[in-house]
Amino acid sequence: MAAEPFPEPIVLDDAAPEAPPPEPARSRRSILGAGLAGLAGLVLGSLGRPLPAEAAAGGSLIMGSANSAGTTDTSLSTNSSGTALQATQNGAGTALRGIANNGIAGFFTSANGSGVSGVVANNTKYGVYGGNDALTYGGGAAIRANGEQNHGLVATTAATSAYAIKATNTNPGSGGSGGPAIRALAGGGTDAKLDGLGVLHGAGEFCGTIGVVAMASGSGYGVYGSSQSSTGIYGSSVSGDGVYGSSDSAYGVCGASASGYGVYGSSDSEAGVFGESESGYGVSGYCSSGDGVLGSSDSGYGVYCNGKAGVSGNLHVVGTLSKGGGSFKIDHPLDPANKFLYHSFVESPDMKNVYDGVVTLDSKGEAAVTLPDWFEALNRDTRVQLTAVGQAAPDLHVRTKVQNGAFSIAGGKAGQEVYWQLTGIRKDAWADAHRIPVEEEKPAAERGLYLHPTEHGQSAAKGIDAVRNAAMKPHAGK
Repeated sequence: MAAEPFPEPIVLDDAAPEAPPPEPARSRRSILGAGLAGLAGLVLGSLGRPLPAEAAAGGSLIMGSANSAGTTDTSLSTNSSGTALQATQNGAGTALRGIANNGIAGFFTSANGSGVSGVVANNTKYGVYGGNDALTYGGGAAIRANGEQNHGLVATTAATSAYAIKATNTNPGSGGSGGPAIRALAGGGTDAKLDGLGVLHGAGEFCGTIGVVAMASGSGYGVYGSSQSSTGIYGSSVSGDGVYGSSDSAYGVCGASASGYGVYGSSDSEAGVFGESESGYGVSGYCSSGDGVLGSSDSGYGVYCNGKAGVSGNLHVVGTLSKGGGSFKIDHPLDPANKFLYHSFVESPDMKNVYDGVVTLDSKGEAAVTLPDWFEALNRDTRVQLTAVGQAAPDLHVRTKVQNGAFSIAGGKAGQEVYWQLTGIRKDAWADAHRIPVEEEKPAAERGLYLHPTEHGQSAAKGIDAVRNAAMKPHAGK
């Protein structure tokens, strides 16, 4: 610190001073004692002078006194390789504390090192702790990291049971829906984009043996995706599962979207979306109305597949099955190792059931055929066809129509076999409520389009599904 100047020395006139009277001779002991006394007087005189009350604006830091910088910073600097200022607290208090009413309580910069470095040796404490005591939300934060052209926050841990980043929102909310622990926002014109390597970048990126592990306590979701205009959850993989969901009692994967895909999965070699459940649904899809693409209320799908769809097991359809054609496909009975055998479905404009059988006529050339007790509750408009076996029976006929659970045959030969075939049209409650129309006008948005355009000599682009697929692919080209 700058020392206060000593008093100016007294300057005499130009005349030569008178010679002092001769001093008596002194011993060496007396001379040494006088010198020490003078030095002590000089030191005591200097310490006796009052120090400045505070550092001047822009001046150096004065320890033990007030330091008011005014409009210019008070500084403490050192050129050593050590610590410029070290504060040690051996008790339970705070070693160093900064207070600011409106500005920044502490500001640390470094040209080549770290701005702030915090280290703690206690496994229950924090290396750096930030708190925000505001009672209402205004966009502030306990800690804000701004990396400019570098990472905003880098966190690492060497423990398998710890987390590099652990975020908790202590607001319990209502109905099991509290505030989010982490929210990531991506800048730029789009929330997700591909880089030059074909890697999708978005608001959050997770890399590792498993990209994301999400667990929910209670009845919440392990992973929940929602979007107002695009994909709720998008999964992509070049060798494994794009999205894999597993549940012991509910949905393996549940996705919701207001206008796009609830769940969209894509994979080059494995399942785009794979769901597995012990007792619920591996994959569940729901569509309340149309998809809004073709303007048709029945054009939306809970689950839609563009291409082949395979079912290994039983397929249960609660509703109407519409198809261009149908068959069974089995291993060929005569060469099962090398061939398949197909049979086409029997089609009808009616919701028709077919029954047949063989009956042997009695001694009068007659027979009664008994039907199941549910037959008449299920069928109406029944028809019977008869075929005589072994010899002609020109008088063979149906004597009584289906009534009281049976029909009868007469006019044949005694002991003759007769093949019979019986058809009926369904009249159960579901069939009556969902009668299949034989002819139907295409909706306005689908006129000029075809279910099978190439078979009618049209280009594939005029296919109804082709138009739908083009409109429902928000990820094309990404």
